[in-house]
Amino acid sequence: MMELLLLLIAIIGSLSAGLYDLKTSNVPDKVCITMIISGIAIHTINGFLNNDFTMLFQSLFFGFLFALFSLGMYLVGWWGGGDGELLTSIGVLLPNLSIAKTYFPFAISFFVNSFLIGAIYSIIYSLILAYKNPKISKTFFKSIKGSSSTILLSFTLPILVFFITSQYFLSFLFFLIPLLFLLEKFSKAVEKGFYKRIPTKELKVDDMIGEDIPKLGLSKRFIRGLKKEEVEKIKKIRKYVIIREGIRYGIVFPITLLITLFFGDLFLFFF
Repeated sequence: MMELLLLLIAIIGSLSAGLYDLKTSNVPDKVCITMIISGIAIHTINGFLNNDFTMLFQSLFFGFLFALFSLGMYLVGWWGGGDGELLTSIGVLLPNLSIAKTYFPFAISFFVNSFLIGAIYSIIYSLILAYKNPKISKTFFKSIKGSSSTILLSFTLPILVFFITSQYFLSFLFFLIPLLFLLEKFSKAVEKGFYKRIPTKELKVDDMIGEDIPKLGLSKRFIRGLKKEEVEKIKKIRKYVIIREGIRYGIVFPITLLITLFFGDLFLFFF
């Protein structure tokens, strides 16, 4: 019963936060904090009822581990603070889940799956963004124009390797070389499309800053929404400011949660 309650809180909480992130580009802190407090409280009550605090210790362990990882991702500028909060919340709520057929503890399987699903989601999100913003496509094709003949030639390498060696895996590795090159060029073009210069009178709470403002201690490296007082300070010293959009990643976590629940460890499908 307690396990189903924890699962229900994780699904509803992460889904509502993920949908809110899609709409506003901001994960609500209150939802994540409620999920974390609920998880610790339920595991504590369950520990007293069954005289077994194993799940509580696992909850605290995975919560701390995921929070530490998320902090690192935030400091290097790869994740927003809300993404880390969602990951930590699910780690606290569901360190393990008996109804899920996972090879590892549920939190670990969820963690690994989130990167596989997140990579696919990020590519799809970027392609949709490029479709909606012709400037991104223009920048991408311009960046590879001078290397087009080299790229085409490199795509013939996997075919040659296969005819010579008959090794699928080796051919696949050679296929990855031009593919990774194109992905790198495409990601740079998409990144440029994330930035926009606007009048500061249009600046809103939760907008993400796209340039460093040393005077106010603001850095574009940290992916987070601006607070009310920060917006007011920027308006006082600037007429224009660069803001940035980002991949609205929060929805990845409820999707990963459901996929891990029903399909287990995705990496096993490769073996």
